Amino acid sequence: MSAQPQSDVMETQLSWEGDIAVLTIHNPSRRNALSPPVREDMMRHLDDLMANRKCRGIVMTGSGGVYSSGGDVKNMKARSGRGMDFSERRLNQSPDALSHKIVRTLMEGPKPVVQAVEGPALGAGLAYALAGDYTVAASNAKFSGAQVLRGLCPDGGFYYTLTVRCGPGRARELLLSGRSFTAQEAEKYGIVHEVVEPGKALEAGLKACERFAAVPPLAFALTKSAMNHSYHTLEACFRAEQDYQPVVGLSKDHKESVAAFLEKRKPVYTGE
Repeated sequence: MSAQPQSDVMETQLSWEGDIAVLTIHNPSRRNALSPPVREDMMRHLDDLMANRKCRGIVMTGSGGVYSSGGDVKNMKARSGRGMDFSERRLNQSPDALSHKIVRTLMEGPKPVVQAVEGPALGAGLAYALAGDYTVAASNAKFSGAQVLRGLCPDGGFYYTLTVRCGPGRARELLLSGRSFTAQEAEKYGIVHEVVEPGKALEAGLKACERFAAVPPLAFALTKSAMNHSYHTLEACFRAEQDYQPVVGLSKDHKESVAAFLEKRKPVYTGE
């Protein structure tokens, strides 16, 4: 299974496998570093895809056997050279900052998001690889949240996403040391869901996304929202059930699911 690019916009590529979109980080001269143009393209594509009723899922990957080397170090040097004050630096980490918008969209958007990782996923690259619903890694993948080794604090949602994936104890060790770890370690820690042969991450990611895409879209979107916001306490969980179950219980997709089951046929979901 392969995805052929249909449009190449600046430093990202968008292609389609049926109704599943493949968004590829494509900045090969810098090992797919997440430069401002890459992030801007990514956010534009994500906005379009999340609103596209024909899109049933999104797979993110990197070109050339590399997921992403992380933040653009040359851009970091340029920013440091401008001598930004504390207020300007804090604004760059506000909820409206581009990187935060990307992570929030991947985590909270209504579409299934699968990350397919080949090679390194470092710093912000790891942050994006953690965002979404399912992560596939090639056995040669390498991970690191190394911001602390650059004299910076972790960003890109790490405190939340890494802790949710592997628990506070392991997240603390990884973020405070900045050490690298393998795909096999990542699977053991719960950071990735599946390890495959090198070169097979996209294929496995598409298969995983197809499984998610087969779920009624409205039920998927609301369950994803509940999982993001309602796991902290039992009462929050019950409140989410109270708020969401009546919505999906009255949906056309629920009725279609019941009818298809009784009629022994494949259901056709519309997200209504």
